[in-house]
Amino acid sequence: MKYRILFVSDIFYPHPGGISEHIHHLAAHLRRRGHETFILTANFTDGVKYVDPPYVIRVGRSFKIPVNKSIGSITLSPRIHKVVKDIVQKGNYDFIHIHGPIAPVLPMLALKYSRSINVATFHAAHDRNLLYMLFKNYLEHYFRKLHGRIAVSEVARRSIAMYFPGEYRIIPNGVDVSRFNPDNPPLEWLSQIESRKVLFVGRLEPRKGLKFLLLAVPEILKYVPDTIFVIVGDGPYRAYYEQFVRDEFRSRVIFTGKVPYEDLPRYYTSTDVFVSPATGNESFGIVLLEAMASRRPVVASDIDGYRQVVEDGRNGLLFEKENHLDLADKVVRVLSNRPLARRLAEEGYRDVMRKYRWEVVSGQVEDYYNELYEQFAPEVLGASVSR
Repeated sequence: MKYRILFVSDIFYPHPGGISEHIHHLAAHLRRRGHETFILTANFTDGVKYVDPPYVIRVGRSFKIPVNKSIGSITLSPRIHKVVKDIVQKGNYDFIHIHGPIAPVLPMLALKYSRSINVATFHAAHDRNLLYMLFKNYLEHYFRKLHGRIAVSEVARRSIAMYFPGEYRIIPNGVDVSRFNPDNPPLEWLSQIESRKVLFVGRLEPRKGLKFLLLAVPEILKYVPDTIFVIVGDGPYRAYYEQFVRDEFRSRVIFTGKVPYEDLPRYYTSTDVFVSPATGNESFGIVLLEAMASRRPVVASDIDGYRQVVEDGRNGLLFEKENHLDLADKVVRVLSNRPLARRLAEEGYRDVMRKYRWEVVSGQVEDYYNELYEQFAPEVLGASVSR
């Protein structure tokens, strides 16, 4: 069965992040499986380098807003209702697939006007969601229009189900193994530095936990004194974190800022261990998959979202959240024990190839579409399932 599918999200490239990655790769891989996919999103003024394929439909303009300790987006335009209505009703779509929260503007409008089978994928992890708390009764109407619900992890499922109970299919995030893989050549300038190398990749904001890695720097250098720390990313707290490093250790900590899209995979293969010290609100941990796909050992904070990916001692090491001494201990173990580092890296790489390649993940989404089509197509589309 081949379908016409419209993905809808207020967040997409060039806005960086996991949702953008997810939609981009899922749309592309479902196309390889023979489906027609389209992406309805906003116009963005800045972000990563991205050239729209012909199946991206942009409306209105995106405005960034703070939400759940991160940055969200809403789409505004004087004619947004009519434009979205025309797109979703005239496109003859079998599926309208929402990504992100059921919130203003594009997700709610698409559901409001949809005449298709409606699916939503929930990506977020949170202890509480103010939007859902305040507008639960109002949003119930939109949730009732969903025929299928996907969560990227058990943590994401729990986060949404506490407000809107129901059946959720867990289908994980994926990673692009053609981009992130062990064959990416190391960066020359990093290769020339004869030191063990610890990598951090992420937005420089409190919930990513960089503070705790920087606190661990003196402890790690006590035991592995030739270590350098490579900090990839940018954000509103960059100046604070740069000043946070004590003077005697500044030559050991390199802040790269935002790096070119094509260079990011080479940072993984240029370093010896990847560390993600996030403090919470992570539903999955795509950066963990990127490191594993690059066959690099992972040390990560012991939070719910990361436990979806890392099995402590088998395919990575977990440390107590916000405990820089435990973080240091785990990093030192990896840097000083090459057989351990190799074993963790190999197990992580095997997991990625078995469970998290987009070829695998897109197949699970396709299977779910087939189930939903068989159940709802006669009622919603007036179509025979033998189409």
